[in-house]
Amino acid sequence: MDGSADLLQLDSFLPYRAVRVATALSRGLAAQYEERYQISVPEWRVLVHLTQESEISVRDIFTRVDMDRARVTRAVQRLESRGLVSKLVNESDRRLVRLALTPAGRDLARELSRLAMAFESRITATLPAGSAATLLALFDCLERTIDDASVTGMETS
Repeated sequence: MDGSADLLQLDSFLPYRAVRVATALSRGLAAQYEERYQISVPEWRVLVHLTQESEISVRDIFTRVDMDRARVTRAVQRLESRGLVSKLVNESDRRLVRLALTPAGRDLARELSRLAMAFESRITATLPAGSAATLLALFDCLERTIDDASVTGMETS
């Protein structure tokens, strides 16, 4: 026996496959907007998260988009220099900064949203009927499992 039964089989290893699929989807979508709108992946993530709430802190963004603070900060600086986001400083504690979309940022976010939804539609059209909803439900289950340190044996931030 060669011991291969004890070796990890990547093609059936869920974390590996999830990363491959996520990376391919992210690259495919990025190819749609990077050249056309001169928006990087980190900038896109910041813009999209700002569409979910009228104002959001930088800390909330880097937590939600799973990027380090420096990448989020650079993305915010580029978006601010282009007039797409504005910083709102808390008068009682100037260290607390919230971000908001400017009207130009909101317009761009709408265009990016339409582009992303069309991309998603093209992808999901290739799946069996009803499987996209099932896949999203499975993602919900996986996210709850990952958040449960007693199951995964790791702490999440």
